[in-house]
Amino acid sequence: MGRMRCISRGEKQLSTVFTNSIDALGNPFIAVLLGAGLAAGLLLTSRASFKLMNADNSSAGLALVAISLFARLAIATLSLWAYKSLSPEGLKPFALSLAGGFVVMYTVELVRYAGLHRLRRPARTRQ
Repeated sequence: MGRMRCISRGEKQLSTVFTNSIDALGNPFIAVLLGAGLAAGLLLTSRASFKLMNADNSSAGLALVAISLFARLAIATLSLWAYKSLSPEGLKPFALSLAGGFVVMYTVELVRYAGLHRLRRPARTRQ
């Protein structure tokens, strides 16, 4: 009889932790942090897939990049669906930070890979 009481109390505590975690997802600050973190994770996987592409095996590298692109798209779509299912009130901040974080970090990466941060404008000569 005493054992049954411990199990039910443990289940109640687990249920409380789960409920509090779901409630925390509705907090805009938490939603923004999770969205930006997921965007950073998706960008890191993008960088890893592009590093595997080289001149020796360009077709295999391109296939890996394409598969990685669709995998990241699926992960982002599934995470938005899951967030909407778990906490509809936190979906807007999560979605905005996911999209915004990915666009900002991707722009920084493009500038870095293109070498635009190393270019300088020629000095204007005075006439």
